[in-house]
Amino acid sequence: MAEATGTEITNTNTGILSRISGIFSNVKKLRSDPAVQKSVPLAFGIIVTFAGIIAFYLMQKPEMTTLFSSLPENEKSAVFDALKQNGVDVSLNSATGEVIVPVDDYHNAKMLLASQGLPSSVPDGYSSLNDMPMGTSRSVEAVKIKQTLEAELSKSLNFISGISSARVHLAIPEKTVFARETALPSASVFVRLASGRSLGRQQVQSIVHLVSSSVPNLPSENVTVIDQFGELLSKPKTDNNISASEEQIIQQMKLGEIYRSKVISLLTPMIGAGNVKAEVNVDMNFTKKEITEELVDPEGNAIRSEQNTLDESGDAEAQGIPGALANQPPLKPDLKQDSPNAKGGIGNIKSRSQSTVKNYEVSKKVETTLPQVGKVTKIKAAVIIRENKIISEDGTVSFEKVDPKKLDEIKLLVMETLGFDENRGDSITVKSSPFVDTLEPISIPWYESGTFKELSKQLGMILIFAIITFGALLPLLRRVIVPASFSSGAPVISDGDFEEELDKVEVQEGDTLEDIKAKLKPKKQAISAEMLDTANTYDDKVAVIRMIVGDQAGRVSNVFKNMMKEQPIDN
Repeated sequence: MAEATGTEITNTNTGILSRISGIFSNVKKLRSDPAVQKSVPLAFGIIVTFAGIIAFYLMQKPEMTTLFSSLPENEKSAVFDALKQNGVDVSLNSATGEVIVPVDDYHNAKMLLASQGLPSSVPDGYSSLNDMPMGTSRSVEAVKIKQTLEAELSKSLNFISGISSARVHLAIPEKTVFARETALPSASVFVRLASGRSLGRQQVQSIVHLVSSSVPNLPSENVTVIDQFGELLSKPKTDNNISASEEQIIQQMKLGEIYRSKVISLLTPMIGAGNVKAEVNVDMNFTKKEITEELVDPEGNAIRSEQNTLDESGDAEAQGIPGALANQPPLKPDLKQDSPNAKGGIGNIKSRSQSTVKNYEVSKKVETTLPQVGKVTKIKAAVIIRENKIISEDGTVSFEKVDPKKLDEIKLLVMETLGFDENRGDSITVKSSPFVDTLEPISIPWYESGTFKELSKQLGMILIFAIITFGALLPLLRRVIVPASFSSGAPVISDGDFEEELDKVEVQEGDTLEDIKAKLKPKKQAISAEMLDTANTYDDKVAVIRMIVGDQAGRVSNVFKNMMKEQPIDN
């Protein structure tokens, strides 16, 4: 029973070994197939080229942009995992730790996260204040408030057109009871501009005022704005007079440009495009004045009120009983006198005064005049007309002067267009002159152009892959794989082959090496062992063997392989 079991195991092992040897023999047959041998180098070259192209594109990193800023760590992890699972090339910024994605995938990533409800809490500065526990120290509370302001200001700045992301850093000093030691807060704003976008002067000023007005006691000159290139966008505060002068110069240049465009648009239909050049300088008065005048009309008087006063006084005569005493003087009798100058009459008047007061309403007018700020005080214009070029038969180049009458007509048109005023000193000059032909741009050598550099880079990559493929891999394959031309077209040397080829080539005794070469070369026949015997000297035999190896290297190698298989080397 044991012997039967051992026999079964032996048979099983023998069957497995026979199968394995059959598989190896099939692989060898497939490997020796001429079609396979021809296609292997080509397939290998295609695979290497395709792998090189893939590696090249993988090395080209796309432009990345920040997806969310100031995300909590748990939210950042959830966002990162969600994007990774959906095949988005997401990564973390090594400097800031923010989640960044390729620019082309920005909006798709936003929509993808929104469909999954991520981030569940968009960065909200006030959430940290809501979660603040009771008993928090004042220093921790101040830090939380500062972080809240920074987060909220960053959110507001992200909505400005042209800004892809923004960060705000606040430096708020601690409060002190000493007024002299009180320091003002400051702020730094970092903005990452979108590709191809820039911020104008007004936008930068808006950012500065937004930040300064959001933080108590923060002056606008303490706010600094920079971009991702390190360029300072907010200029330091200068003198108000200098700023006003800059604005005035800009306004003068704009008005001069408007006048210049009007002149060119007027003269172009008459002279032709490119045949007229004009420059206009405008002097403006930006002085602010306030003139107040009070005008009185002497003819327009009217009586507003009138007052008449009459005063009379006189000495009274003695009355009463002579010798009698009285505490009070007697009342003055009301007597009428016939004549104030009558002698012996009573109640004579000693003084009399009469006055009249009249109040008149004077007609007057008060005028306050504010002259126009930025009034044009002088205009100076210069216009040049192109002279026609005339080429004579002998090749001489000359220029034709413009008719003076036509120049006068053009001058009148320009004067009317600009509102010429001789009283304010305006001047306009119109003349003709030949124009210098437009200079050709300096041509950059083709080997210094950006296109050539980029193409050289691409060709360099291809050349490297070609050197690796054809310089290292193909020689290795040639050593491992026998060339198909030798294995398929030339059979292995055998005695029958030598006999057949010997019949085709007649070698006579005494033939030299050159005679044998002359007989073999036209027919491309193999050399038999008998030909070696016909060689006269040892050098001729060596030369014949070298010729065999040089012409039929594949067949010689196959002979050696077969010899090594038939006679293995004993250890």
